[in-house]
Amino acid sequence: MKKTLFFLCIGLMCSFAMHAQELTVAERNAQQGFNDTIDRLADDFVLVSLCVADPTDMTQDYLGVTGHAFLRLQCPTFGLDYCFSYESEKIKGQLWDYLTGKLKMGMFAFPTEEYIEDYHVWKRAVHEYRINMPPEAEQRLWEQMDNRMLAEQEMQMDLVKFGCANSLLRYVERALSPTQIEYNWPEKFLTKSAMEIMEEHLENYPWTIFILRLGSGKEINNLTTPKEKVIFPTDLLEVWSTATIDGEPMLAYVGDLVEAEPVIVQKPWFTPRVCGILLLLVCAGGCVWAFVCRRNS
Repeated sequence: MKKTLFFLCIGLMCSFAMHAQELTVAERNAQQGFNDTIDRLADDFVLVSLCVADPTDMTQDYLGVTGHAFLRLQCPTFGLDYCFSYESEKIKGQLWDYLTGKLKMGMFAFPTEEYIEDYHVWKRAVHEYRINMPPEAEQRLWEQMDNRMLAEQEMQMDLVKFGCANSLLRYVERALSPTQIEYNWPEKFLTKSAMEIMEEHLENYPWTIFILRLGSGKEINNLTTPKEKVIFPTDLLEVWSTATIDGEPMLAYVGDLVEAEPVIVQKPWFTPRVCGILLLLVCAGGCVWAFVCRRNS
C-alpha cells in the first residue's frame, strides 16, 4: 500500500511539473495573480550585481579604509534600479560613541544614480560584477532586501555581525537555497585567523587596527570558519570570483559605476607601538628624575 501511494505521489508531481512547463507565460502569471504577459522567470527580468567600492583614506570616514560592498538590483521591465546597502553613522568625531556602542546603522535602498553621486565626489572607484543566479533566486533576494530595509533602520552598529561583506554573503546564499555556492577557498581563509586577515588589510592603518581591537576584538577572534572570515569587501570579491553556481562562474565583470585612481596610503611613523614605547620612556625618565631628586634632597 505504501509503495502504491509513493509511486502515485511521484506520478502526480511529475504530471504537475510537466503541466507547469507547458503553461504559457500569461497562464503562469494568471496563477500568480498577474494580468499580463511579462515573463518574470526570464534571465533578464531581474539583474543582480555585487558592487565593490575601493578603500579610501580617513578624510571621509574611518570606515572608508576598508572599502564597501553593496547590491545593485535592477528590473529593466519596470525601470527599477536600486542599491541596497548597510549605512551607518560616521565614526569620525564620534569615536567614544562607537566604542560604547551608541552609534546606529541600518539597511537602506537608494536609486543607483543618486547613491553613486557621493562616490563621484569622493573620486572613489566602484566596480560592478553581475551575480549568476536563477531567476527565482533573484526575486527572492529582492524580496529579502526589501524586508530588511523595512525592518533594519535603527540598529546598534555592529560591524562584525552586519558588516557589508559577510552580510551580503549570507543573504545571497539564503536567496539561492536550495542551490548552493561551490567555493574554492583561497588559502588564507583556511590557515589564518580573522584578526590576521584584518591586520593584513589594514597594515598601513595601525591606529584603525588599534580601535577595532578595542571595539570589536573579541568578536573578531570568535570568527573561525572560512565564511565568517570574509569581512572585507575585497575578500568577498576574491572568494566569489573563484566560486561557481551549478558549474558556472558566479561573477562576471560588468564595468565601473565610478572610475577613479586607487588611493595610495603611507603607513604613519607614529603608531600605537611607538606611542607605547614613548610612554614607557617618559615613565622611566620620570622615575629616574624622582629618584635623583629624592637622593639629592
